[in-house]
Amino acid sequence: PLFAVAMQQQLAQRAARGDGHRTRSKGEQQTPVTEAILRKYSADRRARQEHFPWLERVSPALCLSTGIRGLGSRRFEFWRLQRGDEPGGLLRERSLQRGTIWHFTGEAGAERQVRTEYATGEVQLFEGEKGAERLVRTDFLDGAAATRPASAKPRPNLGQ
Repeated sequence: PLFAVAMQQQLAQRAARGDGHRTRSKGEQQTPVTEAILRKYSADRRARQEHFPWLERVSPALCLSTGIRGLGSRRFEFWRLQRGDEPGGLLRERSLQRGTIWHFTGEAGAERQVRTEYATGEVQLFEGEKGAERLVRTDFLDGAAATRPASAKPRPNLGQ
């Protein structure tokens, strides 16, 4: 996934210059990594926090930050957007004990759960506003899927 970020950045630079061949000169600014690219990167299971220093070098104004919260069996690693010195929206949380990953979208303080990935390979998709997210689909490892009607009750957010 990091290679994809680098390639998208390089393609954006070429498009901004209007040519596809010239390399960046020494004083020329790099095209920043966009929020959409960082969100897509963080949603990939292969994404690693070891890549964060590189992302920060190529896009210091908008990058990713990480931290740990909780104690004992309730410890979670979280990733969020970082806009300079200001923390942005929560992107994902991972249970350090179970390996479950919760994915979020939205601005800081208004994040809503959109997907949960279990260590078993099961993936659940959610819709709805923060605090009222409802499970709408479950994808199983064998390729089967189950959907829930839109009238299903909201599910409590276990990741936040």
